[in-house]
Amino acid sequence: MFKWLFINRSIRTKIVLSSVLISLIPMLILSYLFYETSTRSLERTMLRSSDQNAVYLSKYLDQYFHNIATSALQVYKFARIIGLMEHGVNYGDPDFINLKDTLQNYYSLIQNNNKDIIRTMIYGKDNTLKDSWSIAGSYDQIDFKSIPGYKEMLDLPFQQSMMLSYYDETMKQNFFVYAITIYNPFYKEKYGTLVFYIQQKQLTKIVESNNRPPNVIVLQNANGEAFYRTNDKYADVVATFKRPANPYVNDSYDISFSKTPNLLVSTSYLDHANMGLTIVYPSTEMAQNRKNTLHITVGAFLFVMLVILLCSILAQQYITRPIQLLGRAMKDVRKGNFHVSLKPYKYRDDLSELTRNFNFMTEKIRDLIEQDYQMQLRSKEAQILALQMQINPHFLYNTLQTIGGKAVLLGDYEIHEMCRALGDMFRYSFYEGNMESTIRQELTHVNNYLYIQQFRFDDALSADFDVQPDLMDCSIIRFVLQPIMENVIVHVWDKEMSDQLRISVGAIHERDSVIITLRDSGPGMAPDKLAALRSGLDRKSLDVFSGISIGLKNVHERIRLVYGGPNGLEIDSEPGLGTTIRIRIPYRKRRA
Repeated sequence: MFKWLFINRSIRTKIVLSSVLISLIPMLILSYLFYETSTRSLERTMLRSSDQNAVYLSKYLDQYFHNIATSALQVYKFARIIGLMEHGVNYGDPDFINLKDTLQNYYSLIQNNNKDIIRTMIYGKDNTLKDSWSIAGSYDQIDFKSIPGYKEMLDLPFQQSMMLSYYDETMKQNFFVYAITIYNPFYKEKYGTLVFYIQQKQLTKIVESNNRPPNVIVLQNANGEAFYRTNDKYADVVATFKRPANPYVNDSYDISFSKTPNLLVSTSYLDHANMGLTIVYPSTEMAQNRKNTLHITVGAFLFVMLVILLCSILAQQYITRPIQLLGRAMKDVRKGNFHVSLKPYKYRDDLSELTRNFNFMTEKIRDLIEQDYQMQLRSKEAQILALQMQINPHFLYNTLQTIGGKAVLLGDYEIHEMCRALGDMFRYSFYEGNMESTIRQELTHVNNYLYIQQFRFDDALSADFDVQPDLMDCSIIRFVLQPIMENVIVHVWDKEMSDQLRISVGAIHERDSVIITLRDSGPGMAPDKLAALRSGLDRKSLDVFSGISIGLKNVHERIRLVYGGPNGLEIDSEPGLGTTIRIRIPYRKRRA
């Protein structure tokens, strides 16, 4: 298998495969060890976190119910209330007048200890209601005797309390009821019973404020009856609470996995073991954590292997890439592209030295081509001037004036204007054989050209000019704008444009340069065609004057030849948004 991996492979592939295979086996072992260690740590963390949560919640709820029990036991400080519970109201007792104030003080004490209590009922030794208090008058309608098993709550054993929840038909609400029987602490003789009411929704708020879904909390009274349950899930897991023989083990709690898989169950005693707290922790979270750990492990493994692969690819490039780049560059030179150049490396070795020698060779070839190109360009310019001088301008002017005069006699003034525009174009072309002109003269020449073209295209062609007056006398070589304008018209109508073609010409002064801008509303060019056009402008050619038309490349190279490097043409285009051509020339005022 290993032989098959390395036979008939490039050196780049062999380097990458070797790095990946060497790293694969150690990474698999490390990933497995990481997953096993992480899952065991998650199990210990969940057990420890659940244990801490159970202890905290147990202490919190125990303190809450302890406050209610404490409020009840505060009655021992009020002898008048103990007397009321034991003997009832004695209207003949002169201390009867102070009983009402005592009751009010006791109710205020209860409210200060636990603001959730909405009703307090005081029952006497004979299980008859002696007095009551409500936070609002509407709660006076609550009938304690409507609770199933209320008699048991009025005769509870010494140091025991009873709590339950029920739905009150009169109030249409759920209430939590806490009852405790008051005894003589020395003779264990019954004084009476205190009953406290709390809204069930308030108890739910207190309990669930420290719960985290999907945990389930169950509270049971001494009879094993659940008076609060988060929901009915896991009912078969929650064991029935049995009050221990020793009531002072309320701090004891236990947490362990149940027989049912994926369930962690915590049990503890509250209110001196008068009630039991059970918390069920579904360990689906731990299963999800295992799954997440597996995903992280696999993701980390794949990421590290990807990093190793990428590093191998990058490393092998330092060995093979210089040779590949040099090979591609030689192919380009063989195809005639002598502008190719390789970036030499900072360090010096055999490959970097070979790269420098290649760049020196292509640079020398370009210099020889440039020299030959300049000679041919000057020769062609001289030939053009010689041909211009061979034509007698006066004959052309006189002939065009004769044709125009004849047209006027026949009443066809459009032909007269066309002859005038064409005559001006000839005059501009053969003016003293001078190659230098001004932006004003160039614009006049373009205007004459557009006037003749509008006879051909009617309203399908429009142009506007926006040139600052102080730029009109700036110097520019002849035949710059008109060839570009002709190029725009020819190429746009070759694409069968149906809308009106709008061409705008503007010029601005920017530092030491003048930028002339031509924009058209044509269909624009595709990105690949635009890139090819830009590349063609920058590439020197030996046959720049081939053909009868003077194109963009000729204009660009003549500007570069006369004005130097940064000047010339810049082309931008987007499909559907038209094309913009910028002409950069030096800012020079023509001498008078």
